[in-house]
Amino acid sequence: MSESTTLREFEAKRAGLASESLELCDGFNKFSDECSFLCDAFAAVARDPACITPETSEGIWYVCYKLKMQIRSYRDQIDEIHNGLRALKVNLNSEDD
Repeated sequence: MSESTTLREFEAKRAGLASESLELCDGFNKFSDECSFLCDAFAAVARDPACITPETSEGIWYVCYKLKMQIRSYRDQIDEIHNGLRALKVNLNSEDD
């Protein structure tokens, strides 16, 4: 394979990972704002334990579960980008040898 083809492939993969990273950052910023709102809401509910009905408790559990799943999704996406960058680095270094 020619050096220019390899360089184009490298640049295409790097650009793809950069795009994924930017999308992930945008999504995480929105998620962070939502978490801040939810923390304030949970704190307000905790200040008035009398308002914690079974429905409220179930709702809090559900929201916490969804947050946990979203955090795992972000972790997995970060791992994928990290692994992609690592692979690019390894390929670039092996071609330099």
